[in-house]
Amino acid sequence: MTSRIDVLIVFHNSANFVQPLLESLRSLSIPVTAYFLDNGSKDATCETLATALPHLPFQTYFHRSLSNNGFARGMNLLARQGASEFLFLLNPDTELEQGCLEELLARAESDAAIGICEARQTPREHPKTYDAKTGETSWCTGAAVLIRRKAFEDVGGFDERVFFMYCEDVDLSWKFWLRHWKCIYVPDAVIRHYTQDILPGKRRTLENYFTFRNSLFLFYRFGSWKEKDVLWNFLLSRFLLGHYSWRSRILYAFAFADHIRYIPYLLRTRDVWCERHPWIRFNETSLAD
Repeated sequence: MTSRIDVLIVFHNSANFVQPLLESLRSLSIPVTAYFLDNGSKDATCETLATALPHLPFQTYFHRSLSNNGFARGMNLLARQGASEFLFLLNPDTELEQGCLEELLARAESDAAIGICEARQTPREHPKTYDAKTGETSWCTGAAVLIRRKAFEDVGGFDERVFFMYCEDVDLSWKFWLRHWKCIYVPDAVIRHYTQDILPGKRRTLENYFTFRNSLFLFYRFGSWKEKDVLWNFLLSRFLLGHYSWRSRILYAFAFADHIRYIPYLLRTRDVWCERHPWIRFNETSLAD
C-alpha cells in the first residue's frame, strides 16, 4: 500500500530515546515511510538506529550529518527526501500513544484547509489556548505534528536562515494562518514527551539562549508598534525586573547582541508577513513568559 505520510525525525545525541520511540512507531496501523537524520551525534545514536532499523515494519531511510544542522534545517532536508501528501514531524524524545497518528490524519482529512495538526503532550503540555469546538489554535509545536505538504511548501518550510531551534514552529504556524491554512490542536492524539523539565540534571543553556533570541525574531517579523509593550516587558523581565540569575542575564545579553545581525533580513520579510490575523497572539508565546 502506498504511503501517504512521511515520518520525519531529527536525532542528536538521542541514543537513550531510540528504542522506546521506534517501539511506539511499530504499532502504527497506517502505512508510512520514515526519513531519519542524525545531526552529528557523539553518543551511540547512529549505532542504535543502524541495529534497529532493519526490523521496522515500514520503509526507512537513514541519513547522517557530521555537523548539527539544527531542527529547522534538519526537517527541511528530510522533507525534500519524500513526496507523500503529509509530513509527520516527531521529536526523538517522544513515544506515540496508541492511535495518535491515526487521530491526526483523520482530523487533517476532515478539512482540506487544515495545514497542521498538533498532538497533545503528556505529562507536561505547554500552555495551549484553542477553540474547543473547532480545535483552532494560535500555533502548533513541532514536537509531534502532522503537516500537509502542500501547506509546508506554500510557506517555504521552516526559515532555517534565522531559526536553529526553538520558535521556528511558531513562525511556521503564523505563516500558515496568513496563507489561509488552519492550525489545529487535536487533544485525542497523545504523545509522551520527555521534555527538559522532567529530565533531572539536563542543562537548559541552549534552550534559554535560542528561546530568548528567537522570541525577538517573532516580534520583528510579525509584530507592530501597537504591541511594543509585549517586547518591552519581555526585555525588562529578563534584564531588570525578573528573578533571573546574573548568569542567565549574561546569557541573554549575548543572545541579544547576536540577534542584531538578523534584523535587516527580518525587516525585509515583514512586507510578506505583516498582515494581521486574530490567531497571531504574542501573549501565547515565550514573549509573554
